[in-house]
Amino acid sequence: MSLKKIVIGVGIVAVAGYFFLEYKVKKIIEQFQFVKIYPVAFKKLDAKWNDGKPFVTFNLDFKLVNPTSENFSAQILAVTLKRILFYDKKNMLLGSANVNVSAVTIKANSSTTIPNVPVQLDLQTTITNILAFVSTSNFNSNDIRMEAIVSILGTEHKIS
Repeated sequence: MSLKKIVIGVGIVAVAGYFFLEYKVKKIIEQFQFVKIYPVAFKKLDAKWNDGKPFVTFNLDFKLVNPTSENFSAQILAVTLKRILFYDKKNMLLGSANVNVSAVTIKANSSTTIPNVPVQLDLQTTITNILAFVSTSNFNSNDIRMEAIVSILGTEHKIS
């Protein structure tokens, strides 16, 4: 067998592998659009100062819900749920949670929980928003928007 045939064979396998991986990643992104993220448990509240800014840290348990009739599976190492960002209704960043979870699987019409995710909220922004919510007296949970940051092959994608 010649070196030329080996190089061509390896090249064909590499290209096929790339297109297969691209297909899998595209499918995961499409499925993740339907996954809903809900906070379910609040633990270990703490307040700190960093660079002259106060912030609050705590742990949250997140429930990932798959409302579709198709199983959701991100079992390849190239896909990681990196962060969850929290925004108010004016799209002001309230804080973030560093998740760093890979290999997520959720059965069809089911859910799974990610426990003890550290969350950090900017205290000044949070207090301002709480005062605004109290003054209008019509706060509901839909006023807080969560956005997931998913890393796929080192590239980050925002999923609302």
